[in-house]
Amino acid sequence: KIMASAKKKDDAGSPDNSDEFKATKWRVGVVQMTSCSDPEKNIKFAQFMCEEASKQGVKMVCFPENFAFMGLSSIESQKFSQPLNGKVISEYCQLAKKFGLFLSLGGFQEKRPNRSKIHNTHILVDPSGSIVGKYRKAHLFDVDVPNGQSFRESAFTEPGKSMALARTPLGNFGITVCYDIRFPEMYCSLRRAGANILLIPAAFAMKTGRAHWEVLLRARAIENQCYVIAAAQCGKHNVDRYHNETKKTPRESYGDACVIDPWGTVIARGVEGTPGLSVATIDLLHVRKIRRAMPVADHRRADIYAKFKDGT
Repeated sequence: KIMASAKKKDDAGSPDNSDEFKATKWRVGVVQMTSCSDPEKNIKFAQFMCEEASKQGVKMVCFPENFAFMGLSSIESQKFSQPLNGKVISEYCQLAKKFGLFLSLGGFQEKRPNRSKIHNTHILVDPSGSIVGKYRKAHLFDVDVPNGQSFRESAFTEPGKSMALARTPLGNFGITVCYDIRFPEMYCSLRRAGANILLIPAAFAMKTGRAHWEVLLRARAIENQCYVIAAAQCGKHNVDRYHNETKKTPRESYGDACVIDPWGTVIARGVEGTPGLSVATIDLLHVRKIRRAMPVADHRRADIYAKFKDGT
């Protein structure tokens, strides 16, 4: 099930839907940041990123997972959580309106009524400050990293039940979060539904980031012939609090925020371990050109894929 933000339906295999957009070439800013447990510090950094973006003619700024809050524990995340019409998201919507930007807010601790767990929700806001896309993370990170940390996102997070495609004047955005990147079926479905840009904000761990981050991003871009915009958390979070309150090693995120074109070329990249904004040009005519030259969507053999079960 894919929730779309408009009723218009594209030809799933069409490489020519760039004609419908008001802007076929525009600039995007992808953010690399080190969020902390102080929401005010995080939104001040977000405002600075929006200011820098507006100076560079950027139309959209993409923030990573946990952009508004990164605590020391799941308990802190639950205490911080708010509904999407709460104070925190309202402040980010005002930022979008103030600077006239689309904002991808890539993973917010959403609280819903009568639920004990929160959602990890990716929100797309337009320049009027309205929410035009919403996706609740479906694949939860319950993993024991080899020779590393153990994660149990499902202990405090409820998985979403649908995918999301946002149709905007800038393009059709497939909205996802972090661990989703390991499930290519999701991105293939978004491409078939009309996506030409894939949003993959993240807070990757160091070990998995070094081994898999760029490989997975480029694979999703190449196989779906889409731009990939991947905002990322970087560096050590809440260092003073970890040392003073827990005596444990601070959580560290891999970083490497980047933009990848539909040929698989990295066209913008953050500085290693350093918060900041990287800018790239999105050209939807480039998507059309690549899809025409290599029409993989037309060559897909869905008729045989569905029949292949248990090796028979």
